[in-house]
Amino acid sequence: MSKKYFINHLDTLLGQEFYQFLSKDLEEGVHMATYIDQERVDVPKGFKKILKKYKPKLSRKKMLEECDVYIYDLETATQEDIQFVYNIFSSPTLTLEEQKTLIVISNVMTWSATQKKIKPKDVKPPDDVQDDGGEKPVDEPPVEPQDQPQQTEGNEQQQEPEQQQKIEDVQDEIIEYTYWEEQDYKSRQAIESYQLMKENEDKLLSLQKDNLKVIVVCGGLKYGKGEQLFQKHFKQAWLQNPYKLSYLAEEINKQGENLMPTIHILDLVKMIIKVSETPPEGNYIFAIDNTQNKSQKSIIEGIAKGVGSGWIDSDSEFFKDFDEADLAYFRFLNLDARPSKLFIGDAENPADFEWHCQAGVAENAQKLLQEFNTAHNHRPLKLIMYCNSEGMRFETILHMISIHYRIPIITSEQILKDAQDANFTFPKELLEDFQEYLEFLTEQFQNNKKQDLSEQMKIFYKIVKWRLSQNDCKNRGYILKNFPINPEDCDLIFYPNKQKLKMKKKPKKKPIKPVDEPKQDGEPAQDPDPNADPDADPNPDAQDPPVDGDAVANQEPVEEPVEEIEEQQDDQQEEEEGGPKPEVFMPESIVIVKPFDKIDKTSYNQQINKFFNDKDIDIYFLDSRLKNNPDVFENLRIFVERNGQPNNYLKQEAQLVTRYVAYQNLKNLAIKRARKDALKCWRNLVFDKKVSRKDLAQKHIKLIDDQEQELEKVIKFPFRNYLIEYVVPILNEGLVEVAQTLPDDPVEFLAEYLYKKSFEAKK
Repeated sequence: MSKKYFINHLDTLLGQEFYQFLSKDLEEGVHMATYIDQERVDVPKGFKKILKKYKPKLSRKKMLEECDVYIYDLETATQEDIQFVYNIFSSPTLTLEEQKTLIVISNVMTWSATQKKIKPKDVKPPDDVQDDGGEKPVDEPPVEPQDQPQQTEGNEQQQEPEQQQKIEDVQDEIIEYTYWEEQDYKSRQAIESYQLMKENEDKLLSLQKDNLKVIVVCGGLKYGKGEQLFQKHFKQAWLQNPYKLSYLAEEINKQGENLMPTIHILDLVKMIIKVSETPPEGNYIFAIDNTQNKSQKSIIEGIAKGVGSGWIDSDSEFFKDFDEADLAYFRFLNLDARPSKLFIGDAENPADFEWHCQAGVAENAQKLLQEFNTAHNHRPLKLIMYCNSEGMRFETILHMISIHYRIPIITSEQILKDAQDANFTFPKELLEDFQEYLEFLTEQFQNNKKQDLSEQMKIFYKIVKWRLSQNDCKNRGYILKNFPINPEDCDLIFYPNKQKLKMKKKPKKKPIKPVDEPKQDGEPAQDPDPNADPDADPNPDAQDPPVDGDAVANQEPVEEPVEEIEEQQDDQQEEEEGGPKPEVFMPESIVIVKPFDKIDKTSYNQQINKFFNDKDIDIYFLDSRLKNNPDVFENLRIFVERNGQPNNYLKQEAQLVTRYVAYQNLKNLAIKRARKDALKCWRNLVFDKKVSRKDLAQKHIKLIDDQEQELEKVIKFPFRNYLIEYVVPILNEGLVEVAQTLPDDPVEFLAEYLYKKSFEAKK
C-alpha cells in the first residue's frame, strides 16, 4: 500500500475496520489518526501518531507533510472537524507540491427527499431538419409579445375544454423511471435532518486546489460485523421473538416497497481504499452493493429466512423503540441507484475488486449470521437429556433449562408434528415419502423401541436432520429428550451417512399399451414424409401388440441401476478427509438423570454412553433425589456453561447469583420459620400434655380424698348401726331367697347372691 492515510476518528466502528485493513502488513507506523475520546493516547500498530484536536496547528502541519489521503466520515465528524479540514485546503497561501486526496464518506440519506428519476424520452428530429446535410430554413425573427387583453369569463370558459384535453393527454402518457447515476448528484435532495450533511458535501466539493482531489463516497446503509442499523432485526430474528419479523409499512414508504441501498462495512472500506489508490475521474461515487431487489420488504424477508423463522409481518409496534434517526432510513429513503462501475465493471471491462457481500443482505444472510454470532459471542447449546424414572419432576427441570437458554425441547413425536407444521418450510423432496410413511412412523415411535434401518426409518432420520438444521436449533441450540435411544440412531443422525440413508429408487413399471383398433377397409394409406428422420419409427402413433393379463400381473418391476460411481467417490472423499465429519448440530453435552445407587442394566444405554465417550463428548450424571429444583438447575447450568457462558441474551452471571442467593435466603428463612413453628407446636403439645396430666392428677387426688372421707365416715359410724344399715337388709333378702329356693349348698348360694348384690350397691 503506497499511500499514507489520515483517519478522522479511528475509534469508531468504521475506523476500526480501516485499522484492521491498513495495519495488516505493516511493522512500522506510517499512518495518522484522531480519536473521539481525547483522553486516549495509545498508538495502534501501523500508525505513527495520534493527533490531538486541541493542537490544530501541529495537526495541520503533520497532516499536510506526512499524509497523502485524508478520510472524513460525515456521520461521526463534528462541524469543527469539517471546518478544520475546509480551512486547511481553502487557504490561499497553501501550495500542494504532491498529490493529495480528500475522501468524504457520506450517506445515501442525502438523497432521502429526491423523487424518482424520469427516464428521458427519445427526441425525434423535427420535420424541417434535413438529414442529408442541407441547410436548415432560416427562422423568422421572433415576434415581440403584445399586451394580452384581459380575459373575460367567456374566454375562460372557452379555454377550459382545451386545458382539460391537455391534462388528459398528459395522463395517457406512460411515465418510465430509471435509476440515478453518480453524475446526477447535483439533483439530490435531503430531508431536514440530513440537510446539514448534504451542505457539508457541497462545501467540501467546492474546494478547488491544484494537486487536490476531493471525492465524496456516498455509502449505502451499513451492515455486517455485528450489525448496526439492522441489529434489532437480527436480534429478533435470532430469538424468533416475535416469530414474524416486522418491516415498516406506511403510506409514505409505499407499504415497505421503498428502495434501501446497502453496503457491507468491509466492502465500504475496500471501496474507499480502491478509490484512494486509483482516483476516478468524477468526484461523486456510489458505494453500494449490487442487490437485485433493494426494497425494505425484500431485505427484511431475507433476514427472516436466513436467520429467523422465514415469516414477516408489518407491525409498527416493532419500531416503537427506534430513535428518529434510524426510523428515517425505513420511512423516507427510496433511492434507485447502482454501484459505481469502478466496482462492478461491465462485460468488456470487468472490475478488479474483491467483494465480500456483492449480492446484499438477503443473499448473504448466512455469512452475516456468522459475523453476528462472532461479534456478540453467540453460541448454540446442544444437549441430550435422558431420564426414565423422574416423571413430572424431569419435565419441570427440562422446561427450566429450556426457558433459561431459549432452546426448544425436541422429541421424536414433536419432530413428526413439526414436519406437518405450516410454520416450518419442509423440504419438497421428502414430502411425498413422509406423507406415505407418516402413520407407520407414528405407531413405531409410540413403542419407543429399536428399529431396523428400513426405507421408512431413512425418511425419519432425514427429517430429524432437517429439524436440527432449522434456524432455532442452529442459532440457539436444542434439548433432545430421551432420544436417540441407541448408538445406531446417534451415528445416522449426527454423521452424514449419505450412502446409508440413500433411498432406493422406486421401481418403474413398463406402461401397458391398449390393443390397436383394426383399420377399416378402404382407408387410404398415409404417404411417408420426405423430411422425416429415416431412423425414426415410421408409425410413432402405433400401439404395441396386446399383452396377456397374466403376464402383466407376473411382470417384475424394472429397477434402475444404482449409481455406484457416486458411492465410491463419497467413500474415497471421506477416507481422504480422515473419516466422516460430524454434522454441525452434533451435541456438546449429555445429561443423564438417574439415582447413583441404581445400576443401569439396559444395554443400549451403556452403549450410548460409550458412543459419546468415544467422541469426547462430556456426560453428566445427576442424582436429583436429595435436591430441590433450583439446586438441580444450578448444577446443570454450571455443567452446561463449563466452557464459558454464551451471550445468548441470557441473564447475566451477577443476576443469576443474586437470584440464587435470594432463593437460598428465602430457603433459610423458611427453614428458620419452620423450625420456629415446629418448636412452638412442640411447646404447645407439651403444655397440653402437662395440662391433661394435671387434670388427671387432680381427679385422682379428689378420688382419694373422697375415699378417705368415706373411710373416716365408716370408722366413726357404730358397728351395730353399720350392720343394720348396710349388711342386715341384704343378708335378710339372701336368707329369704335361700329358704324359698332350698339349694343343695345354701352357703355357696348365699355367697353368690351377696356377690351379685354388691354390683348393684356400687351402681
